[in-house]
Amino acid sequence: MRQDNRGDRLVKKQILSLNKHLPRKRKFLDELLLEERPHVVGGDNSRHRFKMDELRRLSEIIEESEYHLLRLPIYIEIDSNASGSKIFGRLENKVICNILKIKDCSSEIYLYRKDIKLLRKELPTTTQYVFLVR
Repeated sequence: MRQDNRGDRLVKKQILSLNKHLPRKRKFLDELLLEERPHVVGGDNSRHRFKMDELRRLSEIIEESEYHLLRLPIYIEIDSNASGSKIFGRLENKVICNILKIKDCSSEIYLYRKDIKLLRKELPTTTQYVFLVR
Protein backbone atom coordinates (compact mmCIF):
# COMPACT_ATOMS: atom_id res chain seq x y z
CA MET A 1 0.00 0.00 0.00
CA ARG A 2 2.83 2.42 0.83
CA GLN A 3 4.42 1.70 -2.57
CA ASP A 4 1.22 2.89 -4.31
CA ASN A 5 1.19 6.10 -2.30
CA ARG A 6 4.84 6.75 -3.09
CA GLY A 7 4.24 6.03 -6.77
CA ASP A 8 1.22 8.32 -6.81
CA ARG A 9 3.23 11.09 -5.18
CA LEU A 10 6.02 10.72 -7.74
CA VAL A 11 3.59 10.88 -10.66
CA LYS A 12 1.87 13.88 -9.12
CA LYS A 13 5.22 15.62 -8.66
CA GLN A 14 6.17 14.94 -12.30
CA ILE A 15 2.87 16.29 -13.59
CA LEU A 16 3.11 19.40 -11.43
CA SER A 17 6.59 20.04 -12.82
CA LEU A 18 4.93 20.37 -16.24
CA ASN A 19 3.27 23.56 -14.95
CA LYS A 20 6.48 25.46 -14.20
CA HIS A 21 5.98 27.55 -17.34
CA LEU A 22 2.70 28.99 -16.07
CA PRO A 23 2.74 32.71 -15.31
CA ARG A 24 3.11 33.84 -11.72
CA LYS A 25 0.36 36.31 -12.44
CA ARG A 26 -1.86 36.47 -15.49
CA LYS A 27 -2.62 39.86 -17.02
CA PHE A 28 -5.86 41.31 -18.29
CA LEU A 29 -6.44 42.01 -21.97
CA ASP A 30 -6.66 45.77 -21.43
CA GLU A 31 -3.19 45.79 -19.77
CA LEU A 32 -1.61 43.74 -22.53
CA LEU A 33 -3.03 45.91 -25.31
CA LEU A 34 -1.20 48.90 -23.79
CA GLU A 35 2.19 47.18 -23.57
CA GLU A 36 4.76 47.64 -26.32
CA ARG A 37 5.89 44.02 -25.91
CA PRO A 38 3.01 42.23 -24.20
CA HIS A 39 4.19 39.40 -21.96
CA VAL A 40 3.86 37.60 -18.62
CA VAL A 41 6.64 36.09 -16.51
CA GLY A 42 6.45 32.37 -15.81
CA GLY A 43 7.06 30.56 -12.56
CA ASP A 44 10.37 29.43 -14.03
CA ASN A 45 11.28 33.09 -14.80
CA SER A 46 10.72 32.56 -18.52
CA ARG A 47 9.04 35.33 -20.46
CA HIS A 48 5.89 34.37 -22.37
CA ARG A 49 5.18 36.88 -25.13
CA PHE A 50 1.79 37.47 -26.70
CA LYS A 51 1.35 38.24 -30.38
CA MET A 52 -0.34 41.60 -30.82
CA ASP A 53 -2.44 40.18 -33.69
CA GLU A 54 -3.95 37.64 -31.30
CA LEU A 55 -4.67 40.29 -28.68
CA ARG A 56 -6.41 42.42 -31.30
CA ARG A 57 -8.42 39.41 -32.42
CA LEU A 58 -9.57 38.81 -28.84
CA SER A 59 -10.51 42.49 -28.55
CA GLU A 60 -12.81 42.06 -31.56
CA ILE A 61 -14.59 39.09 -29.97
CA ILE A 62 -15.43 40.58 -26.57
CA GLU A 63 -16.85 43.98 -25.66
CA GLU A 64 -14.42 46.76 -24.77
CA SER A 65 -16.11 47.00 -21.37
CA GLU A 66 -14.96 43.40 -20.73
CA TYR A 67 -11.27 43.85 -21.61
CA HIS A 68 -10.41 44.32 -17.93
CA LEU A 69 -12.07 40.97 -17.08
CA LEU A 70 -10.35 38.61 -19.54
CA ARG A 71 -7.19 37.13 -18.03
CA LEU A 72 -4.52 35.87 -20.34
CA PRO A 73 -3.28 33.38 -21.20
CA ILE A 74 -6.48 31.35 -21.36
CA TYR A 75 -5.87 28.05 -19.64
CA ILE A 76 -6.67 24.74 -21.32
CA GLU A 77 -7.02 22.42 -18.33
CA ILE A 78 -5.83 18.87 -18.90
CA ASP A 79 -7.02 16.63 -16.09
CA SER A 80 -5.35 13.32 -15.32
CA ASN A 81 -8.79 11.80 -14.65
CA ALA A 82 -10.62 13.03 -17.76
CA SER A 83 -10.39 12.18 -21.44
CA GLY A 84 -10.88 15.71 -22.73
CA SER A 85 -9.70 19.16 -21.77
CA LYS A 86 -11.71 21.86 -20.07
CA ILE A 87 -11.87 25.62 -20.37
CA PHE A 88 -13.55 27.50 -17.58
CA GLY A 89 -14.88 31.06 -17.46
CA ARG A 90 -17.63 33.01 -19.17
CA LEU A 91 -15.38 35.32 -21.23
CA GLU A 92 -12.82 32.63 -21.91
CA ASN A 93 -15.52 30.41 -23.35
CA LYS A 94 -17.05 33.28 -25.30
CA VAL A 95 -13.69 33.60 -27.06
CA ILE A 96 -13.25 29.84 -27.54
CA CYS A 97 -16.77 29.35 -28.85
CA ASN A 98 -16.26 32.17 -31.33
CA ILE A 99 -12.97 30.69 -32.58
CA LEU A 100 -14.36 27.15 -32.81
CA LYS A 101 -17.79 28.31 -34.07
CA ILE A 102 -19.67 26.60 -31.21
CA LYS A 103 -23.21 27.96 -30.89
CA ASP A 104 -24.32 26.67 -27.48
CA CYS A 105 -21.69 27.98 -25.08
CA SER A 106 -21.65 27.91 -21.28
CA SER A 107 -19.17 28.97 -18.59
CA GLU A 108 -17.47 25.58 -18.80
CA ILE A 109 -16.80 23.60 -21.96
CA TYR A 110 -14.99 20.38 -22.72
CA LEU A 111 -12.79 20.08 -25.77
CA TYR A 112 -11.25 17.11 -27.49
CA ARG A 113 -8.03 16.78 -29.47
CA LYS A 114 -9.42 18.03 -32.79
CA ASP A 115 -10.80 21.20 -31.20
CA ILE A 116 -7.68 21.84 -29.14
CA LYS A 117 -5.51 21.48 -32.24
CA LEU A 118 -7.58 24.11 -34.05
CA LEU A 119 -7.69 26.38 -31.02
CA ARG A 120 -3.92 26.28 -30.53
CA LYS A 121 -3.41 26.93 -34.23
CA GLU A 122 -5.61 30.04 -34.04
CA LEU A 123 -4.43 31.27 -30.61
CA PRO A 124 -0.94 29.88 -29.97
CA THR A 125 0.27 32.62 -27.62
CA THR A 126 -2.94 33.51 -25.78
CA THR A 127 -3.71 29.93 -24.69
CA GLN A 128 -1.64 27.63 -22.48
CA TYR A 129 -1.96 24.09 -21.14
CA VAL A 130 -2.42 23.51 -17.42
CA PHE A 131 -1.95 19.98 -16.11
CA LEU A 132 -4.19 19.02 -13.19
CA VAL A 133 -3.81 16.14 -10.76
CA ARG A 134 -6.68 15.09 -8.54
